[in-house]
Amino acid sequence: MASFLDVLNEVVDILNESSKLFLKNKKLMFSILVFHLLHNGLVYLLSVFAIRPEITNLIQESRLIPMMDPTTPEYFVHLIRVFDDFSKFAVSSCIFATVSSIINFLSVQVIVHTSALTHKDDNVKIKDLSVLILKSWKGPLLTSFYIVLFSFGYCYLLLIVYFPLFWSSHSLADLADKSAALFVLFAVFESSLGIVWYLSLVISILEETYGIQVLGKAAKIVKGMKPKLFLLNLFFVLLSFGFIQTVRWIDLKRSFAVTLPTGLVLVSSIFAVRTFQLVTYTLAYFQCMGLQGKDVESLRDVEYTKLPSTTLMGALP
Repeated sequence: MASFLDVLNEVVDILNESSKLFLKNKKLMFSILVFHLLHNGLVYLLSVFAIRPEITNLIQESRLIPMMDPTTPEYFVHLIRVFDDFSKFAVSSCIFATVSSIINFLSVQVIVHTSALTHKDDNVKIKDLSVLILKSWKGPLLTSFYIVLFSFGYCYLLLIVYFPLFWSSHSLADLADKSAALFVLFAVFESSLGIVWYLSLVISILEETYGIQVLGKAAKIVKGMKPKLFLLNLFFVLLSFGFIQTVRWIDLKRSFAVTLPTGLVLVSSIFAVRTFQLVTYTLAYFQCMGLQGKDVESLRDVEYTKLPSTTLMGALP
């Protein structure tokens, strides 16, 4: 019991230290936070005003197909219209998802770099962050690719375990009980895996290590920090899950003028949690390296020195 309380106190300490980080360099930290929330808020508004009506219209048109006579010309005209609408929706969704993913990918780098700079009390301005991103984007991109592959493997494992439960269940109530227990088990397992995934992403941004190598390094240096980071993951997962479930309950048909701002606030809260989680893992990285007995200043982030932007530009290959 005493050991658990000690770990809980460590969790509270790192959360407190992460919150103080925003006060050390208010202009830089809050500018990054506002940009991240603004981008994701615009994504939410676009999904409400553009994507959701397209989905609704496509569903309504698809429901008319079974009611029509396949031998009539109107049937083929309507079918062609549905396929045409679907192709337009698929193209616009792919473009939208690609642009959003790129911006989110860059935002993750900016948040980690900014947290590291603020933690080290280095005075680097917002315009200098673009130089740091240009020098480090390849590492986190490759690491993110491996993390996505492992995530797909994790989902595949979940399906393999779930299907026997589905076929062996005698009723919907029985299936619901088994599914709830299974998803809780896998959520705990995912929180454990997420420790290495998040930490490897931070390492690939701050160091010249990436891919499988960075995943192995993250698993190595996290020793001694797992209980604390595991509880941190559970905290962020539960917090995000609560916001996501609240967003799903919003019905835009009832009172659009009220539910739209409410949904925007909730979506912003979800990504604020995501930002805070990245800040926390950046601090956890420094703590992990300290526990390993290594001089963090000797790593790649030693480049975070008080240099003018012209010097930083000169460092580019």
